[in-house]
Amino acid sequence: MSDTSVTVSAAANIALIKYWGKSGEAGNQPATASLSIGLEHLRTTTSVTLSGQDSIEGLDDKATSRLAGFVDDFRDQFNIRQPVSITTENNFPTASGLASSASGFAAVTLALTHLLQPDLDDRGKSRIARRGSGSAARSIFGGYVQVVLSDDSYAEPIMPASKWPLDVLVAVTQEDSKSMGSSEAMQLTAATSPVYDNWVASHAADMEIARVAIRDRDFLRLAEVSEHNCLKMHGTMMTSRPPVLYWKPATIAIIHLAQQLRAGGTRVFFTIDAGAQVKLICEPNDTQTVIRALESVEGISRLIETRVGGDPIIQ
Repeated sequence: MSDTSVTVSAAANIALIKYWGKSGEAGNQPATASLSIGLEHLRTTTSVTLSGQDSIEGLDDKATSRLAGFVDDFRDQFNIRQPVSITTENNFPTASGLASSASGFAAVTLALTHLLQPDLDDRGKSRIARRGSGSAARSIFGGYVQVVLSDDSYAEPIMPASKWPLDVLVAVTQEDSKSMGSSEAMQLTAATSPVYDNWVASHAADMEIARVAIRDRDFLRLAEVSEHNCLKMHGTMMTSRPPVLYWKPATIAIIHLAQQLRAGGTRVFFTIDAGAQVKLICEPNDTQTVIRALESVEGISRLIETRVGGDPIIQ
């Protein structure tokens, strides 16, 4: 790190209580709160350097345009005109349901604020990241994080990972990009799903149950509400017109496997964001049991082993 360059590593996160849909207000405001865990080993590494002209490397044309617009908005907000050179890369599949936009926009937000020095606290950084991606607000922090709804919603940490160490297994069932981006799918769902309003109305109760479960380290209670919330979210997608169905046969097989394992006493539950990948949250003593059980599932291209964590790293 120098006065003219900074590198930031920010982690992806997975929401146990999901955010799905916009409020209709400006600034990429979410329709619901959310609660997530950071993923220690799924990271975006972004370097920002003061430069004579703007440049972005490491992204396709669509993502480059989106990031360029975000950087312009950032500078406009703080009346900063300094051109910057940005390079970014993920160590996991992009645009496939593994929250690459969350880690990506969090990383560039942290890099820009570190290098250009606008007057922002962590809550302010979270709000800026949210404008790029709703889930990026949470990747400003590691551990257990919640989004607080307000006129300008923001994320805040609720418990460090060290207070409740859990393992996470990411079963990758689709390596390429998903069929429809999250933003487009959210808009379609809100406009056409007959159960979307119920999804929003029932959300606060799920948030409270999850917060209490985390506070009490109640694995089974967290498992039940997380799976229920996940299935409700995907239910809104499946009942939109046309339906948004991200799941693969392996996705469904893993859902059944997780429920069977837990019924037999193994501490594991599933959650699925907007994609086909399944995330399995495990008590560390049960992780190897889950890994062995997954060997019988066809259609898993690879298994990523990580844990709750994900605090940003600034170099």
